[in-house]
Amino acid sequence: MSAEGLNQRFNPSAVAFLQSLFSMLLQEKISTSFSLPCECNSYFHRIRILDSTVFQLPDPYADRYQGSGGSSHTAGMKIQLEYELKTGEFLQVDVGPGRNNDGLYGLKRAKTVGMNDLCIRDLGYFCLEDFEEMEQRGAFYVSRLKLNVRVYEQNKEVEQFKDGKVKKQSLYKEIDLEAIMDRLQSGEMVELPEVYLGLYNKFRTRLLI
Repeated sequence: MSAEGLNQRFNPSAVAFLQSLFSMLLQEKISTSFSLPCECNSYFHRIRILDSTVFQLPDPYADRYQGSGGSSHTAGMKIQLEYELKTGEFLQVDVGPGRNNDGLYGLKRAKTVGMNDLCIRDLGYFCLEDFEEMEQRGAFYVSRLKLNVRVYEQNKEVEQFKDGKVKKQSLYKEIDLEAIMDRLQSGEMVELPEVYLGLYNKFRTRLLI
């Protein structure tokens, strides 16, 4: 078979077939070497892991696959993969330009989560709107915290104006995370069960340090 003949056979049906074949082989490999703790397996409906990988392409492909910048090549491709850990199945595989934003893609995938799903995502997908969507759907999430996101707690000493109205800027006070981390020993963990993220619209969540 010639290379062109092979290319012509890569229609949507062939791609779907190869995707399902790869998913089946990976699932078989994982099931023989890995098992989840029973408490996780019974509590969460699905454990969804979303991640991406980016690689460079020759410059002539830049019209269709624009790179993310920062390299000598103008073309790049990004593969988005969401994987279900309990079954070994691929929930979604997307291929697009390297410059595509992970956060926007994560928000699109958040609209597909269901009750008691657990979504595990890397820092590139950090989005408060994304987490709020998951909570509204009865799902759970695990994410790292962006360094530029401020963390607050409710202020017990709320300030008031002379007319008795509460000063909104005094409802929350910023948490000094560096001071907490400086007190921690190696391997020690601190849980803050109720914190608020964001400068304006406060989003309530739990933080582990």
